[in-house]
Amino acid sequence: MKTILISEGDPTSINYELVVSAFPHLLALGKHHRIYLVRGPHNQNIPSLPNLTKPSNEPGFYSLTWTDSKKTRSFVLGKPSKTSGQMAYDSLLAAMDLQKELGADLITLPLSKEWVQKAGIKGFRGHTETLAEYYKRPTFMMMSGEKLNVIPLTTHVPLKDVVKELKKFSWKELTKALSRSQFLKNPKIAYLGLNPHAGEGGKIGEEEKTILAGGAQILRKAKFSVEGPLSADSAFLPGARAYDLYLAGYHDQGLIPFKLLEGKKGVNITLGLDFTRVSPDHGTAFDIAGKGIADPTGLISCLERLTENTKTNS
Repeated sequence: MKTILISEGDPTSINYELVVSAFPHLLALGKHHRIYLVRGPHNQNIPSLPNLTKPSNEPGFYSLTWTDSKKTRSFVLGKPSKTSGQMAYDSLLAAMDLQKELGADLITLPLSKEWVQKAGIKGFRGHTETLAEYYKRPTFMMMSGEKLNVIPLTTHVPLKDVVKELKKFSWKELTKALSRSQFLKNPKIAYLGLNPHAGEGGKIGEEEKTILAGGAQILRKAKFSVEGPLSADSAFLPGARAYDLYLAGYHDQGLIPFKLLEGKKGVNITLGLDFTRVSPDHGTAFDIAGKGIADPTGLISCLERLTENTKTNS
């Protein structure tokens, strides 16, 4: 029986609306698995959801409340604060602690990096980086959809630091992560040129030769099929999408075309872990929180990915 943990993210966001909208899917999956919404002590809740203080041995969909005190915080939807940022971060830590204890898979609902940082969590860069620090291993963000899989080789860093980060990138660890991935089997890989027109043979930058080509060679030595560098401005055109996985030099280079082509069905998968961690490919949407218009497609896609994973392992 699989155990699935859902970290609540920011309690003032659309996350609780997403859970309510996806309730039928969660209940259906809960017939065969244990699913826990890991939440803090606050006023946002789902009345029909059984609330536990410790994990159950029975399949079902439950709320599992961690607490650092008997005080319940009060939040207003669409009004993030330092307190909601702290709660989101603490709920993530609680979910990771439970993951270690239960050997579970993990869905992380959106939080706000801005408000987590305002809460005093210095150096917080996002879920992927926090998972890497907590589990003490390199992690890689793969955006996965119905047609595209994209890994940005650098994630939440300023554009001015991209080349510096690429020089430190561990291609050997990426090779290990791809080899262990349950979502990609013998993928045909393409890497995007960092510079316009993939550098034009060095006329518009040397990074394709001095950094990316060496990384591609490491992947090829591990028996992966790799082509590139591709000119990023045309790599995602309909007639050109012939690869199972694209490696992008920086965040927006890969994620802008991914989000345009995959829409709300995209899922963020963390490679490099011993369990499956997925997250919807959208943010907190504070501006529409509480209006009843949040689209649960991303969360449902996460559940479908975990179901596929279950079928693969059964």
